[in-house]
Amino acid sequence: MDLKQVRCFVEVAERLHFGRAAERLRLAQSVVSRQVAQLEETLSVRLLERNKRAPIRLTPAGELFLDEARAALAQFDKAELVVRQAGRGERGRIEIGYVASATYSGLLPSAVFEFRRERPGITVSLTEMETWRQLEALSEGRIDVGFLRPRPDTPSGIVVVPQLREPILVALRADHPLAAGGGPIAAARLAGEDFIVPQADDRLGFGGHTLAIGRAGSFTPRIVHHVRDFISVLNLVGVGLGVAAVPSSLQRVRLADIAYRPLADCLVHAELAAACRRSGNAAVVRSLLKVLRRRGETVLPVVLE
Repeated sequence: MDLKQVRCFVEVAERLHFGRAAERLRLAQSVVSRQVAQLEETLSVRLLERNKRAPIRLTPAGELFLDEARAALAQFDKAELVVRQAGRGERGRIEIGYVASATYSGLLPSAVFEFRRERPGITVSLTEMETWRQLEALSEGRIDVGFLRPRPDTPSGIVVVPQLREPILVALRADHPLAAGGGPIAAARLAGEDFIVPQADDRLGFGGHTLAIGRAGSFTPRIVHHVRDFISVLNLVGVGLGVAAVPSSLQRVRLADIAYRPLADCLVHAELAAACRRSGNAAVVRSLLKVLRRRGETVLPVVLE
């Protein structure tokens, strides 16, 4: 069967008139008549009773076929709409990876909420993973977009879209001597402290930020603990195993035995960014990138408790 033949039959069957069906379809009446006749020939069954002295009538087979033809056309129209929406990035599925700090910074919730509000037909899947795992997953096509801490060794095939810059604070136990007063801490006063870092590489990310604090204070930080994430960092700080350089947004995590203090003489910023593959991205990914680029990069100020 030809789709055009089915459409012509449905129009004639609903109006029981070839002329009015032809007007509706914007086709010549002879074309409509020929299409219906070819459909009947294909099916080897008469769908319409034609009589010059009486109106057109549906045969019993035609009545049954009309219901099925309507349903088939409706399904085809739906399929066409879905495909067009997918091509415009309005429908589909997107796999997103994120570092935990993208959640309490507010970046991930606000960006994804805005995206879903504009593209309600897209299913969003979220998976927490460290930055290096996200870069691997992006390269291998297991995720479409990552919210991560940008690194200088990011593969050339990955595009990074800056989203957030925030100052570094120091997290200490609330009863630590340097926590008293609530004011900024000079970097040099952290010499001799044990530091906790939320990753294995001391040169990158918060390991690098910790080293920058040491340079500002003319000392080499003693990094004694490497953990997976900032919640683990706060747990170790809370039991007195050290201090840590953390992003200012971590202040949203309120723990009774943790104090956050800004640095007096060392302005270090942490960055959060969105990342995707440079090529081969689906329309849904391009739709999210459009939202993220429109939002632009936010720079948070230093805020004292």
